[in-house]
Amino acid sequence: MLKTLSKTAKPRCGGSLLRLYHSSEHIGSNVIVDNNTIESKILSKALEHIPRYGFKTGSITKAIRDLEYPDSIQSVITSNPKGNSAEFQLTLHWLKSKRQELNNYAAEDPEFNSITNEYERVAKLIKTRLMMNSPVIGHLHEGLSQLVVPYNLPQSMEELHNLSDDIAFLAGDMSHDFAWYSKRAGFSSIYVKSELYMLQDSSANFKKTNKFVDEKVRGIKQL
Repeated sequence: MLKTLSKTAKPRCGGSLLRLYHSSEHIGSNVIVDNNTIESKILSKALEHIPRYGFKTGSITKAIRDLEYPDSIQSVITSNPKGNSAEFQLTLHWLKSKRQELNNYAAEDPEFNSITNEYERVAKLIKTRLMMNSPVIGHLHEGLSQLVVPYNLPQSMEELHNLSDDIAFLAGDMSHDFAWYSKRAGFSSIYVKSELYMLQDSSANFKKTNKFVDEKVRGIKQL
């Protein structure tokens, strides 16, 4: 989904960035996951159980019982306006939570903020986000299978584009012509290919995946 910008982003002292624009998904705030609703509280708690139960209703059921809610409250998850399955909602919540973590990492990590080259920052952000998959790598294919269901695809693509938007912004991209769109399309493509590569990567600490990301980002830079 294409987005419109009102202003550009400018660097701030200390290497971090001040967001002077907001895309349609970033209105006035960098808060991606709001845990003030019961639904969000349940899904956030369920993330803790994905390493054991996967992207399935078992994780949600365990979260409900951890929070000492009645089992019947699962209807809050299943009766949503968009008609999403509980499994897809859990997967989408996972993606949003990890994107929130990535934003927090970029704001707080001094090593990342010492990197001045835009494309090195892009590679670092993509690799950092991918490594957040490590605890659930054995179940990641379940989540990805939810994303590509035709009915779910529009929301899946929207979240992917939001991720590439954040990566570009956090890397310091200040383009506001056609390059704005082409870079984000490129970053989305790199992330998807790298995540699929990661599923087959048995190297220590996913070293091959990190190398794969570096190669793909260099290709975008040369282009």
